[in-house]
Amino acid sequence: EWPEQARRYAAMVGMIDRQVGQVLDLLKELKLDDNTIVFFCGDNGGNNYFKTPNHPRGIHSANKNPETGVEFRGGKGNLYEGGLRIPMAIRWPGKIKPGRVSDHLWYFPDVMPTLAEITGAKAEEDTDGISIVPELIGAKAAGRKQEKHKYLYWELGQHTAIRMGDWKAVRPGGKSDWQLFNLKKDISEAHDVAADNPKVMNQIKAIAEEAHEPSVEGTFADTTNHEKDRAAKYGGTRPPKRGSKFKWHAKGLIINKDLKVVSFSSENASNRKFAANVIDGNPGTIWHTQFVPAIKKHPHELVIDLGKESIIRGFRYMSRQDNGWNGALKDVEFSVSNDPKEFGEPVLKATLRKTRSVQDIKCEPIKGRYVRLRALSEVNNGPWASVAEFGVLGK
Repeated sequence: EWPEQARRYAAMVGMIDRQVGQVLDLLKELKLDDNTIVFFCGDNGGNNYFKTPNHPRGIHSANKNPETGVEFRGGKGNLYEGGLRIPMAIRWPGKIKPGRVSDHLWYFPDVMPTLAEITGAKAEEDTDGISIVPELIGAKAAGRKQEKHKYLYWELGQHTAIRMGDWKAVRPGGKSDWQLFNLKKDISEAHDVAADNPKVMNQIKAIAEEAHEPSVEGTFADTTNHEKDRAAKYGGTRPPKRGSKFKWHAKGLIINKDLKVVSFSSENASNRKFAANVIDGNPGTIWHTQFVPAIKKHPHELVIDLGKESIIRGFRYMSRQDNGWNGALKDVEFSVSNDPKEFGEPVLKATLRKTRSVQDIKCEPIKGRYVRLRALSEVNNGPWASVAEFGVLGK
């Protein structure tokens, strides 16, 4: 029997093949197939599915040029060529010659002005894209040569990339140094030549300054429509609770009706991963630090008010109980105080295990009303923190 990951992959491939076929069949049924342009392309670079010692980039070699065997660096989720380089197939009967291959550099914003030109509409003045009609049907038929982008610019979280001709610059983190690659000579982005090309780097930095726009959260984090979809899907206001292999129990914990989270470094409100979830008694909900609109990095912390001064003997922690490990805590500090804004040295430091089961971490008895949990690292070395349930041992 195939493993779950392989079955999901096969199901996705089968679904896409079937649904693209349904679209093309419908166009033919409606007698629109000879008068319709169809674009088909990936939405991001390849993923290294099914890695093995003999196939470290996955058995499908998604990030390898099949003609040359040269690999592209990175993959889905980053801004190296493996994350950005995708093919696009276009079908336009009577306009595009079948089987023709183009190495023209395009990106998604080019689709809208292309369709606008084809349909006789006018694209907005501030559109970033450039029509690729001359590339599709030829300069003679289009009446002009194909225009090219002066540069392409990408942001993904704290990552930035710029393509300027054959030059490609990547800044893999907000405070990281720029890396520079000559894709004509080094398509695998293996050799950083930033130090050897100061003039090019000055141009790159000027482009980054010009192209960057501050993130505006807008309505993406507004959960109103999401909750409407949830209600329609589940027939109520909340989805069915997910089961948890391990139970959360209150034995040995300080229980108080006034127990509350009084401060936290961040939370991801757009998907309801609130800090208050750590003390709701439900392992199916979690606190997750912010990753929309920008990723907040370590250290992360929570401050909890016990309601009154108590004798504290440590804490109880439960990691998220779903299929993910994002944010599961590794190295932590635990502090106690009678002032929620002033904490001295931690009463204990611990390295938590990568397990779904409950973990009790104990310290010498100490009095205090407020406790602070500070997360310094994550089990998979990611930038996040997440907690399903958290309690304070004592009385």
